[in-house]
Amino acid sequence: MTAIQEILKTINDIKKKSRLLSKKDIHTLLEATKSITKHKELINSLIFLYTTQDHNIQKKTVLLTKREVQILQHIGYGKNTKHIATLLNLKSSTIETHRKNIRKKLGLVGKGKLIQYAILNNLRISGS
Repeated sequence: MTAIQEILKTINDIKKKSRLLSKKDIHTLLEATKSITKHKELINSLIFLYTTQDHNIQKKTVLLTKREVQILQHIGYGKNTKHIATLLNLKSSTIETHRKNIRKKLGLVGKGKLIQYAILNNLRISGS
């Protein structure tokens, strides 16, 4: 089976079962994507982060407020601060403060870690 076929099969299986991605699904998709992309280093980094991630950090999500989870979900979908602020009718500075507080509560260092955390922990926005 080609990498593209493997990706499509995994996605279709997930759709049929109406579920979130399992750890095995994520790993399969990342490996298949690696074989067809020019950005192998990026995919290798994601695989490394996924396989070495601190699973205790997942439990820390309960420390977040509803607003912080909402913002983290938007971050997971690749939305920037300005876009999130517009969607939530807040100031960009407020979103930046939330980002800082989320990183602190989750023990994450660096802005890019928020999107990695959201993606790797399957944070989703209802209806998206």
